[in-house]
Amino acid sequence: MKPRHLRALRDDLIRELNLDSSATTETVCLRLCEVVAQRQQREIRLRFDDLGAGLSGLWAVTDDDVHVVIVTTARSWVHRLLILLHEIAHMLCGHQPMQLSTGEANALFYPDLSPDMLRVLAGRTTLSRDEEREADQVAGALTQGLIDWAQRQEVRPFEPGRDDLATRAWYTLGYTPRGHHG
Repeated sequence: MKPRHLRALRDDLIRELNLDSSATTETVCLRLCEVVAQRQQREIRLRFDDLGAGLSGLWAVTDDDVHVVIVTTARSWVHRLLILLHEIAHMLCGHQPMQLSTGEANALFYPDLSPDMLRVLAGRTTLSRDEEREADQVAGALTQGLIDWAQRQEVRPFEPGRDDLATRAWYTLGYTPRGHHG
């Protein structure tokens, strides 16, 4: 995706999210799916589930054109958002999702689907390395857009209270407290 088109996509999507300063990371995840579903005129069902070791997210489409995104619960909400952004980026780039049979799709909508079955389904992806890189690029731009949005909010500055994964992730992504330059 060309840089100018990517910036426009990022800015439009952040604007369409229409978030307020009370938005939580979970709220952003849910709203992101709503906005992309509206943009793409398709149903998107988001599910958080323990996907087991080595698998963080998957995107598939059912026979009746329902797009299913499953994101692991084994991570923090910030990490879940990053995974969701990657899966959503595939949609925005026009990549082709994994196709599910009716039986597989029905199984995905029940909470007792085993991590082993999810790994089997995710292993069927046909996305190329170039498509994965493109999705990473788009997800990175969207992440930066959300960070920029968050920094413009009139809220108390984020002050890390401990050295945890979420705090390190925010700083890794370029977060700096208001008034400080990194």
